[in-house]
Amino acid sequence: MINIIKGNSNSGKTRYLKNLYKETPKGDGVLSLKYYEKDEFLGYNLFHLKTGKQKPFIRLKTKLPENWAEKYKTGKYSFSMSGFQFAEEILCNIDEAPVYIDEIGPLEIMQRKGFYQIVKNLLDRDIEIFLTVRDSLFDKLIATFSITGKTKIIIIK
Repeated sequence: MINIIKGNSNSGKTRYLKNLYKETPKGDGVLSLKYYEKDEFLGYNLFHLKTGKQKPFIRLKTKLPENWAEKYKTGKYSFSMSGFQFAEEILCNIDEAPVYIDEIGPLEIMQRKGFYQIVKNLLDRDIEIFLTVRDSLFDKLIATFSITGKTKIIIIK
């Protein structure tokens, strides 16, 4: 079963996914939590659901910290090499469904990078997955990953 949580930016998709995991702490996955310093938004940290560990993941290109090792960039964001290593280690070693991934965005959908291959592999395994996506990318997500069959759409307003 593929569960897609869709909504606009800041609609509560991440919070929904985090609460869902808290209610039934089975499986594992990663969330992208907003990261601030002194009330200034700088990007996102990757949050491991099972352990609560966080890693710097995405930063505004204009606010990169020292020693930032970039793996990808898209739009105004830079994606961390170590953040992706952290995510891949978690997502590729989950042995109990469901798998939670927040969020699938332009990097995966337009560039077929980031979590693209991991999502493809999970879809091939036919296990329960929860993905978040912005409303504006929903149709492209379905087309990019050829999602058919057992799919539940959860709309966050």
